[in-house]
Amino acid sequence: MKRGSAVSVGFSVGISMSVLFSVIFCKVLESRAGIGVGICFGIALGVLTFVMFRAYRKKK
Repeated sequence: MKRGSAVSVGFSVGISMSVLFSVIFCKVLESRAGIGVGICFGIALGVLTFVMFRAYRKKK
């Protein structure tokens, strides 16, 4: 997998997870603090996905 595609997959996973977690935590916490939590989880999962795809690419 090329580096550009790993970055795009990481960004897409991060953005989708941040939106998903923001909606879930805003409904559960009933406050705007869920937006920050969602963004933090989205960034963490996006970076994790990028690192996993990068390691997979180096392995081949």
